[in-house]
Amino acid sequence: MATASNYLEVTHEIKLDHDNVRELYERYKQTTDMNQKGMIANTLIREMAVHGDAEEISVYNDYGTLGLGDCAVHNKEEHAEIKRLVYDADATRLGKADYDSVLERAVTAFLTHAKEEEDEQLPLIRQKLTPEENDKIARAFLKARTTVPTRPHPWAPQTGGIAQKVAGMQGAFLDKVVETVEGRQFVDLKYEHPKQF
Repeated sequence: MATASNYLEVTHEIKLDHDNVRELYERYKQTTDMNQKGMIANTLIREMAVHGDAEEISVYNDYGTLGLGDCAVHNKEEHAEIKRLVYDADATRLGKADYDSVLERAVTAFLTHAKEEEDEQLPLIRQKLTPEENDKIARAFLKARTTVPTRPHPWAPQTGGIAQKVAGMQGAFLDKVVETVEGRQFVDLKYEHPKQF
């Protein structure tokens, strides 16, 4: 049960994801070790995929009540493009000559969208939500992060509703199988969400 002393803040949790992608991409650009690059790329792809779907099935569903319905539509359109770019990065082999530019396009699109959210939308959300509402949405976002696919699925439903949730649960299971079969490895994140929510 949340009390005033342990309320979560949704804009903090969203920005934490953005900051992880920024930090991971800096690590990716700085390393020359191909094994490390692969693990960082896997983590970038996972974090961008999880973040987008989690926002769509949680946070964006509350945008209408906050007077941000048009922003939710705009964000979902941008997410669809980001998912296509992240899918391209996921489908391209790390050793391929153009891999860095494929990954860069995905990360750049993600971070451009993130900056727009941070500059224009997150301040409005903070203003419009009570601490209790903010905590409720933050916890829904964190829960959504645990149920959505860990790889991009640009052709799955993008409605934020039940169809996306059901497709996401199926996709999440299949993603775990693929990651296990392929032996995908990941790096630790610099910024962590609360373990219990």
